[in-house]
Parts: sequence; structure tokens; C-alpha cells
Amino acid sequence: MHTSTSKPKIKSAFKLWFEVNGKYIFGEGTCKLLEKVNEENSLSAAVKTLGMSYRYAWGLIKNVEEHLGEPIVKTHRGGRHGGKTQLTETGLYLVESYKRLKKIMADACKLK
Repeated sequence: MHTSTSKPKIKSAFKLWFEVNGKYIFGEGTCKLLEKVNEENSLSAAVKTLGMSYRYAWGLIKNVEEHLGEPIVKTHRGGRHGGKTQLTETGLYLVESYKRLKKIMADACKLK
């Protein structure tokens, strides 16, 4: 029981993720990773910024790709100026869809 004279602050909360055949494939962390890859054009730079290991990040990407059956990133091997990693149309679609749905849900969950 709440004994304070002020009302408790009630806040709505939710978690959003995408599944394929009942298996988790994509959520907040993977979305942030792909957003950062898109900004940096580099998986190495993205993981450095996010404080994530390269191996872990690559595992997240490969998990999504295996479940979807198509790539979400395309890599170009380095040369004189290093390689780069870019999102495919599917990768961009996942990020945009996740962000759009998250905003819709957040707006719907606002308490008045």
C-alpha cells in the first residue's frame, strides 16, 4: 500500500521484438547496431561506439540473416582505405519498420 501523500507515478512500458517461426531474431540491441552500421558504414566502428564485441555483433547479424534467408548487410573488403559495411534493403527495412512500430506503440502507451 502506498503511504505517501503524493500519487505514485505510473509509467507504461513495453518491449518490442521481431520473430520468425516463433524464434526471436531482432530487437532493440540489433536495431541500434544496424543504425550505427548505417551511420558509420563500418561494423568495426559501430561496435566500438556501442561497446560491443565484434564477434557478438557479427553473431547477431548472422542470426537474423539465417532466419530470414537473406543478407541484412553487405561488406566490401578493405583496400587502401579499409573496408565498409552497408545495410541491404532488407536491413534498412527492418530498422525502419522497428523504429516506426516502436513509435506507434510508445504513442499508444502514453498515459494522460
